Amino acid sequence: MLDAPDPEIERLYTCELGLETVPEWYGSLTALRTLDLGHNALVAVPDLSALTRLEILYLHDNALVELPALPPSLTYLNVGENPLAGLPALDLPNLIELRALDAGLTDVPELRLPKLRELHLRTNALIEVPETVRSMPELRLLDLRANRLTSVPGWIVELPRLEKLDLRWNEVYDPPGELLARGCVVLTE
Repeated sequence: MLDAPDPEIERLYTCELGLETVPEWYGSLTALRTLDLGHNALVAVPDLSALTRLEILYLHDNALVELPALPPSLTYLNVGENPLAGLPALDLPNLIELRALDAGLTDVPELRLPKLRELHLRTNALIEVPETVRSMPELRLLDLRANRLTSVPGWIVELPRLEKLDLRWNEVYDPPGELLARGCVVLTE
């Protein structure tokens, strides 16, 4: 069992420890800015919404089927390589990067992520580009590699800042030409 650190600690790296549960004292570490719980054996993580200064959260490579409540202060979230039943409807106004790679996702719910710049959904089971992407005006990188896509919706050209669209290892061969014309890098093979 881990001992509780100084409550004023700002960074806590408890990755690759084989943790199966998160100690209760995690919720009292309100000064945390970075929390790494990646590469463990966690099946659940308690409510983290009280960690109001938390900006960077790694939950990847565990056994999570659902995500805990999260603080709105997050700017980076990695939940990849978990057998998630799905993503919750996230409302994270400061999030800049979301990684949900290899999570078995078949759908993505409404996400309120107005500052999101990078969305990584590689190696899931998506059959279409999630409609919620349309509400991400700051999005610059959309990684949809290795899903089950066969087309890209026309509205994708409405993303004003999109610089890179990665569609490799799907069955998409004709991305909207307007993206290429404006200098967006579109990878299809």
